[in-house]
Amino acid sequence: MLREVLSLGDKIDVKPLGRGGKPVLGARILVSQLVDFVDADVLNIAAPIVLGRTIPLPVGENFSLCFYTDKGLYQCNSMVLNNLKDNKTIITTVRIVTNLEKFQRRQYFRLECIHDIEYRPITIEEELLERRLSSEQFAKPEEQAETKRKLAQLNRAWISASVTDLSGGGAKFNSERLHNSGDKLRIKLDFESGGELKKLVLSANVISSNRILTRTGIYEHRVEFIDIMQRDRETLIRYIFEQERKRRRNDKS
Repeated sequence: MLREVLSLGDKIDVKPLGRGGKPVLGARILVSQLVDFVDADVLNIAAPIVLGRTIPLPVGENFSLCFYTDKGLYQCNSMVLNNLKDNKTIITTVRIVTNLEKFQRRQYFRLECIHDIEYRPITIEEELLERRLSSEQFAKPEEQAETKRKLAQLNRAWISASVTDLSGGGAKFNSERLHNSGDKLRIKLDFESGGELKKLVLSANVISSNRILTRTGIYEHRVEFIDIMQRDRETLIRYIFEQERKRRRNDKS
């Protein structure tokens, strides 16, 4: 079954499992790759790399594996058997302990990429101004004009950043600024899809923000999109699938 669905080089999302086989809430999603088929239910995968460090998976621990294949997303649970060093690479051997099942939630299909964006923090002041503007409770037209002017001024302070990982549910990106978990951001994302230029402005919550050890003064942020319109999410997902199909065609040529 594994060989019929999976291919060497397939990207893998690795998530730790807690008691009862349930995902550990808030745990970082690790990225790996299928290296070899060892047995009918045993695979070799590359040890994940996080912020420039190789992370061997603990022997005996259970992890959920989500495979990005030519046939779509497939998920199963696994147990780590051992970690072996091959030259400078650490290979992790895992046993598949559940059936491989097709994963239907398209919004979680993730694309590794380098894509320039702009973003800025959403302040409490901005949220209050937006609420006031939407309520339309102004004693004078001048008050409404002043509220719009303040919002326009806040909308000028954008920060340059680079997305490294993108999905319909969130993103991972690098910038020169450190943020706190729970911070709200506004993200401008421009891309071409279906021959048209798309411009999305999305709100997001910061899940984590960490210094990249191998890059001085650069921080990696993980964010989850919030209050995203279904139309915008579908546009983003369509772009991600287009890019993944292009990448697979290039890999095979």
